[in-house]
Amino acid sequence: MVDIPTLDIEDYDPELNEEQETVEDQSGGALTYAIVGAGQGGGRMAKAFYDMGYTKTVAVNTARSDLNGLDIPDEQKFLVDEHGDQGAGKDQSKAQAAIERKEQEVFNKFREVFGNNVDRILICLGVSGGSGGGTVNTLIKVAKKYFTYIGVEDVDQRVGVVASLPTAGESASPTVAKNAHTRMTQLCGLAEKGKIAPLIMVDNEKIKKLYPKLTVKKFWKTINNTVAGLFHVFNVLANKDSEYTAFDPTDYDSIMSQSGCMIMGVTSVKDVENETAVSSALKKNLEKTLLAEGFDLTTATGAACIVVGSEEIFEETVGLMDNIEFGFDTLAALTGGAMVHRGIYEDKNKDKLVAYTLVSGLKRPAKRIEGLKKFLKK
Repeated sequence: MVDIPTLDIEDYDPELNEEQETVEDQSGGALTYAIVGAGQGGGRMAKAFYDMGYTKTVAVNTARSDLNGLDIPDEQKFLVDEHGDQGAGKDQSKAQAAIERKEQEVFNKFREVFGNNVDRILICLGVSGGSGGGTVNTLIKVAKKYFTYIGVEDVDQRVGVVASLPTAGESASPTVAKNAHTRMTQLCGLAEKGKIAPLIMVDNEKIKKLYPKLTVKKFWKTINNTVAGLFHVFNVLANKDSEYTAFDPTDYDSIMSQSGCMIMGVTSVKDVENETAVSSALKKNLEKTLLAEGFDLTTATGAACIVVGSEEIFEETVGLMDNIEFGFDTLAALTGGAMVHRGIYEDKNKDKLVAYTLVSGLKRPAKRIEGLKKFLKK
């Protein structure tokens, strides 16, 4: 017999090679997203995601005042202060040069805030601004470096971009128009080559026309909350069970991985007993979206349609299942025969039928982007 002393460390089981996460995601979604807000517009969008539980958020800006105006923790803000802290003044090359010198510090900030448990990173920006447009390429690069560092494969398919197009009034400035056209063209190229996924375009000019009565105070908040909210709906539903038809995490992840542009929409279904009601709603869905228009839907490579309604509607509406199936088939036809992932969910808090659509893998809306050139001639 050997008499060996018992050591306290014998029962200590350290979690080796695992960093303590400083921020816990609270979105309740199927996928864990990290959000990066670049510039003033991107920061506002990131704040909307943050408020919905996407707390793994970092805001990047060359202007201290823009960061000060964001109600997120100070340790989740990154100031690129190479030449003072007054911003890039619409000069994207100035912002790009500054953040390139801060690349390692940005990477360290991502590690600090994101931890090791992230499925995708979404970078939000306004393409016409100096800070947003000027930093996006470096942020994409650092995001991919982060995924490589934590041992995740397919890094190109895990970094997406939400890019806001300027209004016509903003585009009247040749500098703004040039910034928007150059940056949007470049991002579309990356998306179509599969270097980022997905690319979501928010068209502020279209939003102004759809909602002409929005007050100044409500304009940006409405845009940002609606886009972030639509995005959130699909992520949350993909994490929910359904006694009818479930839209599962694998379906959702496959759509988010498609090369090209992505659009989202939502519409209430009127006259649910009408056999074409769901089909008509889906068509309006793609017209009403706050995102850019002018896409050729037949270029889509993936789509999803989710119908959510009350127990009463599902119990009492005769022929509703056939109507919903017809709606699904309509979306498949509109998207050129793309695979349409389906979902039917019951929500006790809804007293109506609502249809959500998600279409990915689209070619760029060339007419909308090239339309920015008319301002350059001035």
